Amino acid sequence: MISDGTLNPGTRLPNEPDLARKLNVSRSTLRSALVRLIGEGFIIRRRGIGTFIANQPLVVNNLNINEGVTDLIRAMGAEAGVTELHVGTEFANSRVAKQLGVATETPIVSIERVRTANEKRVILSRDFIPKQSMEATWEDFSAGELEKYLKVRQSLYQFIETVLKVQIHHGIAWLRPVIAGGSVAEKLEIPEGVALLYIEQLDFTSDGRPFLLTDEYYVAEVFTFTVYRE
Repeated sequence: MISDGTLNPGTRLPNEPDLARKLNVSRSTLRSALVRLIGEGFIIRRRGIGTFIANQPLVVNNLNINEGVTDLIRAMGAEAGVTELHVGTEFANSRVAKQLGVATETPIVSIERVRTANEKRVILSRDFIPKQSMEATWEDFSAGELEKYLKVRQSLYQFIETVLKVQIHHGIAWLRPVIAGGSVAEKLEIPEGVALLYIEQLDFTSDGRPFLLTDEYYVAEVFTFTVYRE
């Protein structure tokens, strides 16, 4: 309701019993949701007065929320696309092996894509998943089938959830500025030396197992990210 504008900034929420009835959820479920929304900066609780929609809710490009690139681009009001998609198998180097908790030289499924917003190249992403994790839940796994899926659906998170039946619980991201050079600049069709935002993210399953490692290079002039700090 916040996202679609049904609840506007500054709106006071009904009291908990009324809101729980309206949403057809239990009081405990509602409280958990409100605590999360407060932590993510969507709502503000004013002691003794009530709970209100934040004046500047962090709906777009909010790093507090672990959403995929496809959703991120669409949230900007742009059409998400993909080009230069390649799915292959390689052996884990020391960094990939350490992050994913596997031995060096373990077979890894690698996915490289250039993501577009209204046909403009804006993100280069590289994803790494242990091949064994793929084959454990997808008996007919093949690089070609995964490539075909991503060309149509684009979302790797959706693939992990619907095809592999794996639930990503949370991710940890490391951010730093980098300078575009070599193949990165070439793939994003930008001059060498342009500033990029590099995000390395490790996604975990509900049992705390590292499952997906991602390297993403964002064209800095296209994106502004927000973080709620309390």
